[in-house]
Amino acid sequence: MRVVNHLLVLSVAASVASSCCTDAAASQIASLQASFSPERLGAATTINFGFQISSIPEGSSLPLTNVNVFLPNEMGLATSGLGLENCVRARLEESGPQACPPGSLMGRGVASATIPFEGEAVVESAQIEVFSARVQDGRLALMVYANALRPVFAQLVFPATIVPAAPPYGEGVDTTVPLVPTVPGAPDVAVTHFRMALGATPSGPDHFVYYRSVHGRRVAYSPRGLLLPPACPAGGFPFKAQFTFQDHSVATAHTTVPCPGHTRRHGG
Repeated sequence: MRVVNHLLVLSVAASVASSCCTDAAASQIASLQASFSPERLGAATTINFGFQISSIPEGSSLPLTNVNVFLPNEMGLATSGLGLENCVRARLEESGPQACPPGSLMGRGVASATIPFEGEAVVESAQIEVFSARVQDGRLALMVYANALRPVFAQLVFPATIVPAAPPYGEGVDTTVPLVPTVPGAPDVAVTHFRMALGATPSGPDHFVYYRSVHGRRVAYSPRGLLLPPACPAGGFPFKAQFTFQDHSVATAHTTVPCPGHTRRHGG
């Protein structure tokens, strides 16, 4: 992990002395959103998912230590056409995403977190990129790269593993989230919002390309992405996320992507 926030620590340590520790009785509440693009049964698709974490009382958000997002059955990442190459963690930590092969990128997103700054909670945004990594213990492995610019300048690399899941889910993306300090005496960074496009979107900031050789020429193309099953399960495509926090408390959220042509039903 590479974190560069020493200048911030020196400059604002005194100004956040009034920041108090998180209330031990605080409750963390999570919600989950998901969608497919495009929504055509039996066709390649990109999964768009995100979550939001709030707290009771307001302002008492706790840092995450683990997130496990469960995907619908029969949407295996192993057969998605994503992650054809592997990125090496040491290179990613040293030189950033440009050190990873283009064919290792699997998705992009944005995370937002609260940072204590001058006695107030300031929102920090980080660009997220997910790369394929070498298989670990027989399981597909990923690396998550987070690039934050202000008020804390930090680049983080942390692992994720594709794990099996019981029906109606097919597999989970199990991510270990490192604790990120802010200033002495202040709480660690608490993630409050996250969105991710798993796969290549047709256009926009989340779009990316792979390359292949065609008649000796290097040609760019968009990877196929995940395959939406040809049949929609009764009630739609279920998603679940489980969140573990610094105090070892757990919150769970559900949502369902309706079958094409049906009205969406939300879960908590």
